[in-house]
Amino acid sequence: MKFYISLLFLITTLQAHTQNNDRQIEVDHFGNIYTIEGIELTKYSSNKEVLSNFSDALLGEITSVDVSNPLRIQLFYKEFNQILYLNQSLSPITDPIDLYTYSDNEAQVCCDASSGGFWMYNNDDNQVFQVSKQGDIINKSGLLTSYFKGISPSKLIEYQERIYFLIPAQGLLILNKFGQFYQQIPIPGIIDFCINNQKVNYIKSNTWYKYEPLLTSDSIIYHIKNSGVIKSRILNDKIYMYSENQISIRSLKD
Repeated sequence: MKFYISLLFLITTLQAHTQNNDRQIEVDHFGNIYTIEGIELTKYSSNKEVLSNFSDALLGEITSVDVSNPLRIQLFYKEFNQILYLNQSLSPITDPIDLYTYSDNEAQVCCDASSGGFWMYNNDDNQVFQVSKQGDIINKSGLLTSYFKGISPSKLIEYQERIYFLIPAQGLLILNKFGQFYQQIPIPGIIDFCINNQKVNYIKSNTWYKYEPLLTSDSIIYHIKNSGVIKSRILNDKIYMYSENQISIRSLKD
């Protein structure tokens, strides 16, 4: 009986963990909020009013969304190794793009490129590729094995001609716009990060920090006390928190 209860508890815990991993939140520079839950993307106004939804069961669950360009939103579907672009109304503006066109291996992470096109990375090639909006590979990094081995990056973003990889066990790896090494931020245990006001913000142990390269310790931005918060994001002077049933927005100046 004890074994049955323990097994049931383990299954329930794993299911809850999986469901939480399916949920994500992002905020664009207009203050619009985007949430992912499984196959569904929902867009909210800055007042948390639902503006539009998008889902495509044929493409499976959404792995990540890049809203750095709110007029050209990128969805990444890792299970089928495809990306899709939506407009501001969350209507598709392209057919799904098959990433096997550019590599025989499955991509781990993708992000939009500010010049058009996108960046993609897979462990087998151990390189990051930039694909132009015409569909040509225009930049390819050297092998990244010297910076991390056997560990999959969990996030990839481009910001001001820098490419940021999150490797949770090691920290952040930053490349320049040509895919060449620029900097490492060796802070293990980072769960997520974003670039806010040209500064790297990262979260670990339910606390958001601002990276301070010249100081001996980074400054705390916000400690999340609510254990029900699944994902969060910081933009300007606000923190956006996504819990099981709601989105909450708090001022960081309070």
